[in-house]
Amino acid sequence: MPLPIVTGYEDTPAGHDALVLGAQLARLTGVRAVVASVYPEDGRGITAVARDPRWRERTETVARERFARARAKIDAHGYGEVEPEFRWLGPANAHTALADHADKVGAEFLVVGSTGHGLAGRLAPGGTVQRLLPTATCPVAVAPRGHRHFATARMTAVSVAYDGSPEAERAAAVATRLARRSGAALRFVAVAETPEQRPAAQTAALRGLACAPVDIDALADVVDGPIVSTLANLPERTDLLVIGARGYRFMRRILLGGVIGALVRAAHYPVVVVPG
Repeated sequence: MPLPIVTGYEDTPAGHDALVLGAQLARLTGVRAVVASVYPEDGRGITAVARDPRWRERTETVARERFARARAKIDAHGYGEVEPEFRWLGPANAHTALADHADKVGAEFLVVGSTGHGLAGRLAPGGTVQRLLPTATCPVAVAPRGHRHFATARMTAVSVAYDGSPEAERAAAVATRLARRSGAALRFVAVAETPEQRPAAQTAALRGLACAPVDIDALADVVDGPIVSTLANLPERTDLLVIGARGYRFMRRILLGGVIGALVRAAHYPVVVVPG
């Protein structure tokens, strides 16, 4: 059975953004979709209430209603051919439950929303992605705010932040699979914050290009400017950005002090973070 794309879903705007990105990736890549909703633990943690048959009945009723709305959202956004499996998880901490489930099923991607309340709010603005990354064993795809409104039927360009490090190589491998399955071009992007960094960035981008498979349309690009704002607003067409966690030497601080959260909140396209 092919590995799935697992989407963390709540009936919120950010949850809808994640739902659409998960369906979009599933259709473009041919990977099966799983939509998972997490029910939080109570104030005392996972207690006897979770084992109460009446609680489980009520929870399953709510889950069926929630998933019916999710199915309608998928249809309304033009992804009716995607037939996701629906799962409810918990009671548990949202990021722990999602990471554990993605690991259990061997997910190819774990998809979440970047802003908002509920699950999505816990995931990114307050450091959700940072809490998810230490335990996630698969790439985490973060849908930008409003993605449900501007998701496209096609993916024309997949960019990867690249510097030749092992982490960047892992990100490039993920980006390559996405480009091949979706028919998109693969773009190796190196960032130079200062003129002195440009030669090294140019060398890195060309090194990535040289390693690209011959059956994929690939190009190399060096962009100048501050790391976060530059990667969040790449000057040429980008439908999705892939970045390796903790590896990109020009941007190590992206994963420090909540800067990764700033990147995924500022980007106008989905950001896929590949764990180290």
